[in-house]
Amino acid sequence: MRLLPLLLVLALVLGVIALTAVAARRPFADHQATVTGALRHAGRISAAALVVGLAAGAATGWVALMSRFTGDAVPGRLGVAVISVPLAFGMASTGTVLLGELTWPRPAGDVRRARLVRRGLLDASPRWLLRLAVGTLVSGLAVVVAGALTAGPDGRTVTVPAGADSVQGAASPYAGAEYGVPTATGLIGLAVLAVGALWAVAHRPALGTADEQVERLLRQASAHRVLRGATAAALVAVGGLLAVSGQSLRNAATGAAATATANDLPVGTAATVLPWVGGLLSLVGVLGMIAGVAVLGARAPRVPADALPTGGR
Repeated sequence: MRLLPLLLVLALVLGVIALTAVAARRPFADHQATVTGALRHAGRISAAALVVGLAAGAATGWVALMSRFTGDAVPGRLGVAVISVPLAFGMASTGTVLLGELTWPRPAGDVRRARLVRRGLLDASPRWLLRLAVGTLVSGLAVVVAGALTAGPDGRTVTVPAGADSVQGAASPYAGAEYGVPTATGLIGLAVLAVGALWAVAHRPALGTADEQVERLLRQASAHRVLRGATAAALVAVGGLLAVSGQSLRNAATGAAATATANDLPVGTAATVLPWVGGLLSLVGVLGMIAGVAVLGARAPRVPADALPTGGR
């Protein structure tokens, strides 16, 4: 049941994409209109992705929170709701960009030129954003695996021993299976949608313009939009999970050390070192969340005004 909001968002996005993929695309009569129409289409994609993403995030949070009051109180449900919000935003936003790429304008009429250009899946992607996206995905899955291996049996608590293991400190929330499974599900869903959108960017029909710079910049802007929303959502979700897990680790270790000291027991290495480790992880998580917000505001490449065809400005 905890995965229901995310799975509903993913199913809805994939369903709309499937229906749109078979829809007719609107042609443009000449290359000038195609470039102008493509720029307008790109602007609509950006606006729609933000609006749809925010709506999906708000709806997911609302559904998850309402489920808390419609049945028995389940520990951890609020935390799952918080994690689901940025992931739902990212999936809906990236899915909207994918829809925009599937409906990208293409020239109509007689074809007078053709360019044999091989475009790979990642050729148009900004390298810094691509590295950040892959790094966030790998780091997020690593946090989930590490949390699952170190969490308690309930999947949301971390325990730190002290005093020759005679006392323990425990704290939550922690990145165990309780929170890790929704996070991993959202990250994988984001990755699938992003790869699909990048494929659409690479394989969409070329515009009817002889200026390869315009074509290249438009594809780079599209790839930027794909990775921007997905990476921002992943950074916020993973950063938030890491921040609260690090703080819980710090609290558990500090509590164990305080109990051992009060009972004149040796504190031990774990209870001494882990408060610093937890604090560092929490700081990295907060910085990751800030980076996610910054990435969401990063502007896509633009076609210079002097590169537009006359009459298409």
